[in-house]
Amino acid sequence: MGVISLVSFKTAPGRLEDHLALMVGATARLRGLGLAAITLQPIAGTDIGSLAVAVNYPSNADHVAGLQKVQADAGWQQFYADAVKAKAAEQVESSLFADLDPTFKPDPGRPLGAVLTTQWRAKPGRLEEFLGRVQEAAPIIERLGGTSRTMQSVIGAYPATIMIPNGFTDLDAYGAYADKAAADAEWQALWGGFMADPSADLVRSGIYVNISGD
Repeated sequence: MGVISLVSFKTAPGRLEDHLALMVGATARLRGLGLAAITLQPIAGTDIGSLAVAVNYPSNADHVAGLQKVQADAGWQQFYADAVKAKAAEQVESSLFADLDPTFKPDPGRPLGAVLTTQWRAKPGRLEEFLGRVQEAAPIIERLGGTSRTMQSVIGAYPATIMIPNGFTDLDAYGAYADKAAADAEWQALWGGFMADPSADLVRSGIYVNISGD
């Protein structure tokens, strides 16, 4: 079971260049400590105007070990203190997500250039029904070219909600997927059935690009 931490910062007016530089620096330092960190920039959706650092961990134990490593690193602590003083951005989120499938193993070598993410809050008494829909959707998404993952927010901005990040090698791959989905009868039937009587409410959606240079 994998774990993802997500820390987001809203860019201060006129400070995008400074904010980008700080996020690139933070990602490089985290990678230097052995963490699988990337910088994500939303290009559409709920989180426009912010930048985020996402770190992928193989397990909760690895997440805790990573936190301890960061907290004990004097170089990181100084970098973070200087970043706060710079006031190029304001922190708006610190969330932790865990895979619902305990057998899921994230592939550290898989290219991830773009992510289409939706996050849902199940309606009272309908979580099982919603997760059934998610399970139906996963093989269709894979067939159309996305890599689907189902996670639950453990703590953060929308606790206990379900996040579904669909990964792509790059924006071109996402665009090809979106065109296929728009014309795919099986996907449209599934989506139409869900929208006729939604078992969950959408709390976040967006398209994010990996600007870490990999």
